[in-house]
Amino acid sequence: NLKQIEIKRIFHSCFFIKYPDGTTVLTDPYFCNEMPSCYKFLEEPPLKKEDLPKIDVILISHEHFDHFEKDSVDYLCNKYKSIVVAPKEVTKQLTLSRQQERTVNVDDEIIVATIRIKTVTAQHHQSFYPIGFILEKDGIAIYFAGDTTNLPPINKKIDVALMPCGGIFTTDIFEFISMARQLKCTTAIPMHYNTFDMIKIDINKLKDRAEEKLKNTKVVFLNNNEIFLCNCPN
Repeated sequence: NLKQIEIKRIFHSCFFIKYPDGTTVLTDPYFCNEMPSCYKFLEEPPLKKEDLPKIDVILISHEHFDHFEKDSVDYLCNKYKSIVVAPKEVTKQLTLSRQQERTVNVDDEIIVATIRIKTVTAQHHQSFYPIGFILEKDGIAIYFAGDTTNLPPINKKIDVALMPCGGIFTTDIFEFISMARQLKCTTAIPMHYNTFDMIKIDINKLKDRAEEKLKNTKVVFLNNNEIFLCNCPN
């Protein structure tokens, strides 16, 4: 009886993760409700916040508009009593019950809804306190990098890495490949690209580069609303 974790790309850096026992996680919620006028959208989110199923845990890597959409988080927390795991710059803007709030610092390790969550550093100079997350459950470790320009020290085997590749504010396609190589992860899923004109990338160039440089890591491109299934060890 094969157990699988569903990783669905919603939009930008927002992913919906569903474990075999039904536990669900949402990363960096963003549904285009706000955006500076200097940005130009290249794509639209396929879902609205109202379309999402039950969310147990919401992970927020930092306070920027395209990772932390306050209205959407408030809505989901009210509807599903979701637990928010985030740095103080985020949680102080929310009015959550004590049961729903987990303010974290780098190198914290907590268990939320049966998931072991470890926080790691992220290099993102425009943010007050950016972090990344490692989720461990069902024998699988998932790294969600948030916005970063390099790989933090990670001393465990990562199965699936969700990492930015759009450049400008984060790692670009070459740095994405370099991070995947260093991590030796089984699967690397690109995020934070092609949402706005300034983080547009050449996907074919990234595919070619991955084929050339990555021997044991598969780069999986997910369209918005597309699911990657990760098999859990028996």
